[in-house]
Amino acid sequence: MEAEETKIIGKHHWSIVLITFFLVFALLLTFIIDVEKSFAADETQSVQITNYIDINKFGAVGDGKTDDTKAFLQAVQQKGILRLESGKTYLISSTIKVDLTNIKGIQANNAKILLNADFPAFYIKGNKTKGGAEPPSNLGLEQEFSAVIEGLHVFSANHQGTALVLDGTFGVIISKSHFYNLKKGIEIINRNRNVIITENHLWDMAEYAIHYNNASLHQSIISNNHISYAKVALFFENGDVHNVQINSNDIEIGYSINNNTQSAIQVVCDKLNTQFSQAQIVGNTIEDHFLAKGGIVNFYSKVFETPTKNSDQPPYVGMIELVGNELSGSSKALVLENINDLSVNGNNFKLIKEVFIAIYTAAEGTNISGNIFSGKVEKNYGGKVLKVEGAKAGNASALRYFNFNNNTSYNLSDNPISIKRRDGVKADFQVSDLNISNNTFASLSRTKDSLNLNGYMVDINVPYINGVSINSNIITGGSINENGLRLSANTYSNIIIKDNIIKGLIARKGSNPIIYNLPKSDGKSILVKDNIPIK
Repeated sequence: MEAEETKIIGKHHWSIVLITFFLVFALLLTFIIDVEKSFAADETQSVQITNYIDINKFGAVGDGKTDDTKAFLQAVQQKGILRLESGKTYLISSTIKVDLTNIKGIQANNAKILLNADFPAFYIKGNKTKGGAEPPSNLGLEQEFSAVIEGLHVFSANHQGTALVLDGTFGVIISKSHFYNLKKGIEIINRNRNVIITENHLWDMAEYAIHYNNASLHQSIISNNHISYAKVALFFENGDVHNVQINSNDIEIGYSINNNTQSAIQVVCDKLNTQFSQAQIVGNTIEDHFLAKGGIVNFYSKVFETPTKNSDQPPYVGMIELVGNELSGSSKALVLENINDLSVNGNNFKLIKEVFIAIYTAAEGTNISGNIFSGKVEKNYGGKVLKVEGAKAGNASALRYFNFNNNTSYNLSDNPISIKRRDGVKADFQVSDLNISNNTFASLSRTKDSLNLNGYMVDINVPYINGVSINSNIITGGSINENGLRLSANTYSNIIIKDNIIKGLIARKGSNPIIYNLPKSDGKSILVKDNIPIK
């Protein structure tokens, strides 16, 4: 009896095992089918998103002689990614408007676009017309995000036209493209966000390689490009521009078709309610050929006496870092006018004829440290390291919260530092909270055409001085400089000058050099001590 029950139980057990196995198998089969359907759906969606629009199917010839404008105008009415054929040259005679609602990018495959007149080749139009960069303000623009323009060549025969105009775009990426022999390379207008320009060649422009033209643009990256020969390589003109990264580019200016080279990087805010801020210019090589009229890097913010309306804001250019760049071969390297919140750190300035850093009108919150300024004795390519000329700026003119520390300068052919009121300006100019310390300044006489510099190697000569520290600098005249260090003002307060070394000055006309021309210690707010004179 027990044996029969055991047999029945065994049979029942195996039945349960078989039923369980088939159930698991059925569930697994269902899962596999669902996954395959999911992959199929994703693949279908991907095909839909990456639908390619072949320009040749619309009748484009691409021989550089036939006008292919009509084919492009028809193609951009489709939906997908516009694709050109490698090795073709497409001649167009009017602007191709690319609506990012339909066109998700241009895959050019190194095909060329030839312009026969002065117009933009592609007008890239998005729907970013309001709001900022934060996610809630970009709802509805997801389908336009990260449109890629890649491998596109645009040129003309007569330095006319513009390769790309961006208007209302959100997340456009321009890469591996080549724009040349044009008036402009890339122009950005109106409101845009999250623009990346990387790994492109932009060269031989009659005006601007990249022009932010009165644009409102936050989050922009310009990196790893080669940019050369233009009136201005990067021009930020008015607008509302923030969060800009200019990194690891090779920028070489000097030659321009109209002999009108201004600057490599130029920022101009000369209208009310315009701003340029939160910019990092890092790790670029920037070279001039002694032709840039405005300096290699030029930042300008106009001073308005009073706003026209209570709601108007004066222009602001500031919160900028220049770090680890190489700037060389120009009359002026860095030209600043009415600039705030600026750091210039760890850069290498080489072969600058007139002045390495020039500051005009006023400046507030400036830190210049750890830079190398070097000239070339035989060529007189080692001008003034720092030149400050104050002028009327609103209700007051001042150089405030200014640090010039731990810099090295040598082979100079001019007196290193001059801080004064601009000639012909009657407005008061105040220097306050200024620190010049731990720097090395070295002039050097030339073997053939030796210079004889009068004045002072370090000269601060302004109406008002309050809170100035000049400490632990080594100043070498090199037998071309007449005088050493001067601090002169109508009113002094809170001054410390100590532990400086001055040597190598030259006597002229039977007179002795003035090594130190400084106020006397008063035991209260002026301390002058332990400065070493060496003739």
